[in-house]
Amino acid sequence: MDSELTIILKMIKQKIGIDIDVFSESMKFSASTRQEADLRAPADLKLEEVCSNETLNKTFFSFRFRNANLIGSIDGVSEAEKNYAYLLTALLEGNSKEENVGRGEQLRSIVLGDCSRQQIQKFMHRFSIPEDRCFALVMKSEEGKNEKVMAFLSRYLSNEFDSLILTEDMCFTFVKFITLTDINPAAYAQGIFRSVKEELGISVDIGVSAVVKNLFEINNAYLQAVNALRMSKNYNSSYGVHAYKDYIFVKMLEDIPKFKLNEYLETLISPEAKSIFRDEDTLLTAESFLEKDLNVSETARSLYMHRNTLIYRLDKIEKETGLDIKRFSDAVNFRLIAIMLKIIG
Repeated sequence: MDSELTIILKMIKQKIGIDIDVFSESMKFSASTRQEADLRAPADLKLEEVCSNETLNKTFFSFRFRNANLIGSIDGVSEAEKNYAYLLTALLEGNSKEENVGRGEQLRSIVLGDCSRQQIQKFMHRFSIPEDRCFALVMKSEEGKNEKVMAFLSRYLSNEFDSLILTEDMCFTFVKFITLTDINPAAYAQGIFRSVKEELGISVDIGVSAVVKNLFEINNAYLQAVNALRMSKNYNSSYGVHAYKDYIFVKMLEDIPKFKLNEYLETLISPEAKSIFRDEDTLLTAESFLEKDLNVSETARSLYMHRNTLIYRLDKIEKETGLDIKRFSDAVNFRLIAIMLKIIG
């Protein structure tokens, strides 16, 4: 405990710049930020409170660490030192409580970005987590089916470091470590999607992050996957796998000020033509056509629509907007306009 507590004390000293000495009432244990601990203490020291001793020019405070009652001391007796003593009590007891929190709960805090780099490092050391690459899959199933899907996905925990954890908004997150071979996160998620659908009959939405260097960057991966899910809901209503990299273009447009987007829209389309983007059937037809790589036959088949009906709708879009989305450049502009109109609202 002494070496671990010494590390924590030195980390705190780096932040607040003062020396801290810690010892047990029996003086059989001590830790310090100094080369040698200053173990001077008055005989009538009350362990229940922060107290100052002007003779020794020290402020003392008591705290619990690893179920042990310890005494801490810092130099000085002013109000500032008393405030530091209360702060140190909270910090040191907080570090001790971390050890009593389970692996899953600590990992959840790391994924959600609630932990410092030092806390993540401590977690990795405690549970022997390697600095391997990893990625995050944020999943949401049909209402009330999350627990069933999570139980099923336990078979995908292929090493001792992979984890399934409940996160925010009734979603759960799969943290996948890449320990030996390369894995394509989107392809891996597609495999999960198919298995859940075929074996459980449940549809899931899966947001997929890029691969990050190690657990220190898992919060970035989590946010990528969450954003992929969010954007898929705005721009693609069907269940499926949604990779963040496929939505980078959309994210770039979201980051542009709305007044600037309006300027671009004025160049791309007339005000009268915007009505075509509010027609759900027409928009669904166009989106399906774009997803099928501008293939008329494939689109008609996926929509259970006669080929001539599809061509009629595509011609209607061209007549209303001036965009022939059978041409790649016009298809790109159509997609741009549809996204910008949804962003502006």
